[in-house]
Amino acid sequence: MTRAHRALVALVFGAACAAPGATRQTPTPAGTGVGVRLYVPNQNDASVTILDAESGTTLTTVDLRTSGFTANAKPHAVVAEPDGSAWYVSLIGDNFVAKFDSTNRLLGRVPMETPGMLALDPKHDRIYASRSMTAVSPPASIGVIRRSDMHLVEELDVLFPRPHAIAVDTISGRVYVSGLGDNRIAVVDTAGRVDLTQVPGPLHAYVTFGLSPDGTRLAATTQLTSSLVGFDVRSGKPVVAGSVQVLPFGYQVTWTPDGRSIWFGNQRSGAATVVDAATWTVRGIVRDSAFAEPHGVAVSRDGRTVYISSHGLQTGPSAPTPADTMHGGMHAGEGAARGGGTVALIDADSRAVRKVVRVGRFAVAIDLGGAR
Repeated sequence: MTRAHRALVALVFGAACAAPGATRQTPTPAGTGVGVRLYVPNQNDASVTILDAESGTTLTTVDLRTSGFTANAKPHAVVAEPDGSAWYVSLIGDNFVAKFDSTNRLLGRVPMETPGMLALDPKHDRIYASRSMTAVSPPASIGVIRRSDMHLVEELDVLFPRPHAIAVDTISGRVYVSGLGDNRIAVVDTAGRVDLTQVPGPLHAYVTFGLSPDGTRLAATTQLTSSLVGFDVRSGKPVVAGSVQVLPFGYQVTWTPDGRSIWFGNQRSGAATVVDAATWTVRGIVRDSAFAEPHGVAVSRDGRTVYISSHGLQTGPSAPTPADTMHGGMHAGEGAARGGGTVALIDADSRAVRKVVRVGRFAVAIDLGGAR
């Protein structure tokens, strides 16, 4: 990274960063009047379904084509403002990160080659975008986007290929990124410096990251080792704190608000898993007929409800793409004919599926936004 890039990142971060030891707080809702909503991107339908998070009722489905995007937009990941004032979506097929307001009106879009996962930093006016795992040879960089005006500050080189897993700590401003091709984890500090940590052991191919509510621990799902790996990040440098073998192909990962449990779907196992974050043991496995390639996960703010999105059942074959072959089938069948996806609402305590909502085809990485 050039000196100019470092100076630019330092400038945009500097004034907003909290002092060391600052207390972690949930941002106060801005009075938008928007109830808690669940945003579900439907990758094969170029749409985003929005649910009332409490009831699971479908509020609307946003057809991205009406905002000028194509039928091949491939919305992959959504993140939402905590107060519900806006939401953001990565569009793999159209090569944009787009921002919509609470009425689902397009506010802006940033061009970026094959954006994948998103990480929102509401404190520092930033959103970060990694690259899609289905891209054959994406840039070795992440997008740094100013949320307020959807300006691409820079595409920051993270020094390894195929960056995908990404998370941000909104107190320290640190961004954690990893690629699919090796075990290194990059930590980007507020001055724009990239510090690499080589994690020992076999190649994991980290799929997604989830940061604990207090910002001290990082959880990573893996593609190649069928494990959940935990890191202590209090020093700013990831140190392995534990791991546990799980069902194959864990995808999006999240923590319960109390920091005691970690949830994720097992994409090729037709299940969802909850892990005890203190002992690194599997606390439970949820199986249900609604699970057809579970992908996305979110947990309600009171910790009572877990939401799991699924791609939907294939109704016909599809020829494998180069990306399918490269990644061992994580997204195999993406182009197949298939029925609609689902979102399952799970009782976090009993782990019983209490409701299943039909959404669009190939429902992927989800998020909650809004306030009660």
